[in-house]
Amino acid sequence: MRERIKTFLLISLVGISLLFTKRLWIELPNEMLDVFSRRNETYKTSYLLSDMIIPNKYLVNFSDKNHTIFYDDSKHGLWTNSRKILNGILRLKDVKVVELPNDEFLTYNGKRSISFYFPNKINTYILAKALDVKEPNLIVDTIPNINNIYVYLGEGDSFFVFSDGEKHIAIYDESIDVASLTQQVSMIEESGNYNFYHSMRDYYRFDNDIYVTNNDMKNPLPTVYVENEIRNLDEKEKEKLAEKFLNIGIDYIGEIGENNGSTIYRYNQRVLKLNVNGTLEYFHPLEQAVKKRNLYQSLITAAEFISKSAGVQKGMYLAKVEEIKIDDSFGYNLTFRYRVRGIPIILGNEMVDFVQIEVFNDHVRSYKHFIRKDMNKSVDKDINKPVDNIPSGGKMLSSFDVIDRNIDFIVQKYLEENNIISESQEDLDIKEKVLSSSFIQDITLSYFDPCLKDIEDELIGVWVIKTNKGLYAFDIYNGSLVYEKN
Repeated sequence: MRERIKTFLLISLVGISLLFTKRLWIELPNEMLDVFSRRNETYKTSYLLSDMIIPNKYLVNFSDKNHTIFYDDSKHGLWTNSRKILNGILRLKDVKVVELPNDEFLTYNGKRSISFYFPNKINTYILAKALDVKEPNLIVDTIPNINNIYVYLGEGDSFFVFSDGEKHIAIYDESIDVASLTQQVSMIEESGNYNFYHSMRDYYRFDNDIYVTNNDMKNPLPTVYVENEIRNLDEKEKEKLAEKFLNIGIDYIGEIGENNGSTIYRYNQRVLKLNVNGTLEYFHPLEQAVKKRNLYQSLITAAEFISKSAGVQKGMYLAKVEEIKIDDSFGYNLTFRYRVRGIPIILGNEMVDFVQIEVFNDHVRSYKHFIRKDMNKSVDKDINKPVDNIPSGGKMLSSFDVIDRNIDFIVQKYLEENNIISESQEDLDIKEKVLSSSFIQDITLSYFDPCLKDIEDELIGVWVIKTNKGLYAFDIYNGSLVYEKN
């Protein structure tokens, strides 16, 4: 009897050992699948609708003469702290809504406040869903699309304004509590550690609502080097990436190596191409026609695809949503851009954008991702680039300095875009007319990536001037034109 018990215990122990060994071999590879997580700590595992729909510019108004602009929320958390308040506003049943005249709204940035600017108009209902509002209120019907959210932080009752550029809806309710935002703005002002901006309307008496700097920049841009991450992947890392995108083991995936060093992986109708220039391309043709597009479903699908297959790079945000039709199917082309050190990037060398993804409701037809890594943040011990290297010697020009140095060029572009021949560029009236018009739509501090080198490609700090039909990037140290796109 005793021997039988020993034998049973021995068999049980062997069985348990085999079970744990099996589980170990199943679980360990799953922890190692994310190639980019292993190589670059800026990647994370999930991407949500709330990560997609975020402002790309934050205008903080301390007073009518004192403003600043941020391009990233990670340091001050202004948008993060606003999301909970917005969640409450968009679910209120008896919220008070008042339409503001345009002239009145233009004066509001002269009061203590924050303006959140989105890269393009966003659907207000989608914004509400991104903020986890299950049943949005009448606001989403009153103003279906917005590109700006204004938060009043001055004396008296606080309120929000939703604006699409032409229509401005003020929202009032006793429950609105902006104490955390008020405190944060006060802390920023007291620190004095920000670049000072002025309204061209108020400071220069131009009929223009663009904000510019006209003095020394307190926070110069550090030197940043980037590298082509795909070129530096080894064979095993490429195979793991192919397994993630094609969702099957490498033994079932066909591989084709091209003469230029690019690699194509194929499984059934799905194709993944790792281009030697640093671009990853995925294609999966539609299996059936999509007769009715659904933006919310398409955004959720894109978020899940990016989380599962592509990996999420810190600083990426949804910049553009375009309706598309391919054959008899209706969907969306989503464009994502990204930031380095909190500063937006524009790409050169005919690269279109950071990420482009075609989505047809629950199906991702194509995905294109230009992958560049900040070498300064690299964990590679052989890379000796300092993390916060600030260029010495050169003085960073203000945005108004760049406008002033390039005013003749700007006037010429104005004349070309408006098909004007008779005006003289030397005429002071035409220069003032250009600066007072809506020709200059935006001025943004950015990095320009030349996209010319696979390693140690230095980003160029630029002031980007966006006009009605063009985009022009000027070096922040000498004011010279380094890039233009029409």
